[in-house]
Amino acid sequence: MKTVAYPVFCLVVLFGTESIACELAVFEQPAADSPHGVTLAGAERNDEGVGYCQVEGMIANSEDGQSRIRFRLRLPDEADWNGRFLMLGNGGTAGIFQGENRAQVALQLGYATGQTDTGHTRDGPEDWLMREAEDGSARPNTVAIEDFGHRSIHLTSAVGRQLVDAYYAAAPEHSYYFGCSTGGRQGLKAMQRYPADFDGIVAGAPVFSLTRLNMSQVWTAKETARLASGDQALSESQLDLIYDGALAACDADDGVVDRLIDDPRQCGFDPGVLQCAGSETPPLCLTEPQVDFVRMVYDGPITDAGERLYPGRVPGSEGNGRQGWQGFLGSSCHNAEATGRCDLVARAWFQDPGMDLMTDFDIDDPAHVLAADTSFYSGVTRADNPDVTPFVQRGGKAILYHGWSDPGVTAIATVDLYEAMEDTVSRKRGAEDFRDHVRLFMAPGMAHCGGGEGPNNYVASVLEAIDAWVSEGEAPDAIVATHEERGMSRPWCPYPQVARLSDPNLDSNDAENFQCVAPPE
Repeated sequence: MKTVAYPVFCLVVLFGTESIACELAVFEQPAADSPHGVTLAGAERNDEGVGYCQVEGMIANSEDGQSRIRFRLRLPDEADWNGRFLMLGNGGTAGIFQGENRAQVALQLGYATGQTDTGHTRDGPEDWLMREAEDGSARPNTVAIEDFGHRSIHLTSAVGRQLVDAYYAAAPEHSYYFGCSTGGRQGLKAMQRYPADFDGIVAGAPVFSLTRLNMSQVWTAKETARLASGDQALSESQLDLIYDGALAACDADDGVVDRLIDDPRQCGFDPGVLQCAGSETPPLCLTEPQVDFVRMVYDGPITDAGERLYPGRVPGSEGNGRQGWQGFLGSSCHNAEATGRCDLVARAWFQDPGMDLMTDFDIDDPAHVLAADTSFYSGVTRADNPDVTPFVQRGGKAILYHGWSDPGVTAIATVDLYEAMEDTVSRKRGAEDFRDHVRLFMAPGMAHCGGGEGPNNYVASVLEAIDAWVSEGEAPDAIVATHEERGMSRPWCPYPQVARLSDPNLDSNDAENFQCVAPPE
């Protein structure tokens, strides 16, 4: 089995090597020549750790000049640059530069990196989603939403490559993208809308349908409030009880007892086994309403008409405190700062900050669901088009990944989209051609973009994998991730393959002892 493991970082000191001057003058002419309305804010040398030149500025966009897309570039010394440009994605509703951990790893590997705030500033209520019309009514802020939805990554990568070329007097040999959560959605959007932007894309835990995810969050908030109103709220110890119950039922299914569920879809755990009986009382067991609630969360929001609006959460995602359902169920719908999920979508879908979605939105009302689904925000931000044929035809490579224990953005949705992609592209070009360009890697036990009890340290491995795939044509047959606290390494396998010990007597904490095989029938 060919695996991709972490590279060993070596610090090389080059005496007598002069770095390129980190001065605004180096970038002024290409900024002036850019058709995207670039204004430079500064260029500053940073010598902490890996030395680099940091350039910041703003993009107005060539369509109407109304955007305010802030960008940040970090350019390693010429001797350290690997000839690649890496655009980094965002999380949540963005509004700031994000992906710092990935940026630092990438800089150590020699990448020039780009980041953006996506065109708005995170400083309180999400009022950037709205604008006031001439008649005084509220309307969608189409410029800011377009920037957040797709335009900021596209333009920052274009401007970034121009300024990289100016700095090194050489264009990047390859351009890559790396993001998770909102950043995963941004990566899928690039594949679907701008297939020529990147040679390689890494998209993790993609929130490709923000509206449907937000609907599920509102639904969950309402059901959680209903449970709490009857003094039935689940405690953290009860969430751990459910988590341990799921592990007891399904952990050993893959032949290794390691507190990881290999594929939760194959787990037949029923929380009814935890229901209180006889003299048992919570928190050592679950009440009947709590059991019903857990089953409902596993199922996901289903309307009275029988439509599942969003997939449910899976067994194995319940525990681990804030990395489990504690954060998922405890996330506020409204809050005093007007930055809760309900505050967000009231602005995004209806441009009505005063709307109380806990009472004024019902998934069983088709008109409510249609209004949200057809909102400007929904149409611009969704990245669920399974036809990525243009990206594949151009020769692009994409690594998708998702933690099976993700409590917030269920991995089921990503698997469904990937299978739809494979079906759509394969009918045009063949299944083997699709897998030669796009692969999905599932991470047992990993939570949202990281965390959890499964191997979750993967940034360097994934960067090495996408670069080897693009530059050398070596498709990743496995990606090795580690869990430092548990002293564990494990291969992520290309879906639908799963990791199995080569011999049951081997050490299950060592990735070298596993092989990727077809899933059991």
